Amino acid sequence: MKPGKLDLLRARTGFYFLILSVFFYASSAFAYGYGEKEDPMATIFKSAVSSARAGQWGDVVKLADEGVALQKGHLFEADKLVPKIRDSVTKKDVSATAAHLANMVYLSIREKLWRNLKDGEGNFKTSKSRLAMARQSYLDVLDGNVKKQSPERSKAILEQFDKALVAMGNPGVFGVGKKAADPVAGEQAVKTIENLIERTFPGFK
Repeated sequence: MKPGKLDLLRARTGFYFLILSVFFYASSAFAYGYGEKEDPMATIFKSAVSSARAGQWGDVVKLADEGVALQKGHLFEADKLVPKIRDSVTKKDVSATAAHLANMVYLSIREKLWRNLKDGEGNFKTSKSRLAMARQSYLDVLDGNVKKQSPERSKAILEQFDKALVAMGNPGVFGVGKKAADPVAGEQAVKTIENLIERTFPGFK
């Protein structure tokens, strides 16, 4: 088998990202108010993996640097991934590169989840949008591998995202339908999401 085809096969089998149809998640999508822009980190991931498969390693490095810059000054910085990405790029290892880039997406997801907890009930609309983006990034980049390893775990993670949404409460409309936030339940949901994802990706932090 030619090297290029071998790299592609390794990327697909070693680390496969699956973009799921929005239609498949129509009911949950409505609850989250999707229609948000794609998480820039997920966009970087897709572009970088595509570049790696095409052998455009210089572009991979530039895109990875953009991802690291996005996390600068946030709760979960990505600097620690730089040496790993550089090493996998030097070795032209598509699968390992994809895994490290996916780790960066995971940091972005964690950032959104924990930022919501820190912000509390400050801005319900912003927090809900942030949670929706985190959930969609999980579906776009990580869920394919989670589901391949354990469909039950994939289902459990999505259920925890739903619990995080419920825990945010609801400001209601002119006080009607108002529901207080439950920060304890929200934090438990976030920690469970992290735990379940890291079972599939033990190298993620």
